[in-house]
Amino acid sequence: MKPSNILSALVALAHLAAAGESALTTTFQPLDGLRTGAIQIVQVTCHHWYANSASSAVDLIDVPNVPPSDQPAQANENLNLASVSGVGLSTSDLGDAGVPLVITIDLTRFSVPKRFGYPRENIVRACLECLRRAMPEKLRGTPVTLKASDGDLPWADPIVKEFNKHDRKKVFFTPAQ
Repeated sequence: MKPSNILSALVALAHLAAAGESALTTTFQPLDGLRTGAIQIVQVTCHHWYANSASSAVDLIDVPNVPPSDQPAQANENLNLASVSGVGLSTSDLGDAGVPLVITIDLTRFSVPKRFGYPRENIVRACLECLRRAMPEKLRGTPVTLKASDGDLPWADPIVKEFNKHDRKKVFFTPAQ
């Protein structure tokens, strides 16, 4: 076998080993309701590339969502309000028993795009409701940690504190219709 073929085979094997195993996973995302004027909290199916890792459906709440359409030339916008507003949601490594359980909502890049007229508080509440619905059982009692700029702390911190006190078996936020 030629050295270049051996190298190509090794690179392909390394790619497979690093890639992990993907699967279809469901999560929840706060989507723009388009003409309804209300945020839609929707269960969505995602292609989870790291399904066998210690991540969870929480990691998919803030990924872009461009739904399939019968008019793809026109309907090609990311409708996920978490993604377009810069909200980040993450958990600690759920597979490592030595790591403390952590859930973080990161608003350091938060900004509501002009094309969306939703109050910033409603976007964050909708993201937390998606978190509540997608949260693995082992995280049910874990408080959410907020990361935010000094300018966003005064309005965001009370929302996260309210969520942390809320019974996670009950709905936290219902968008107005």
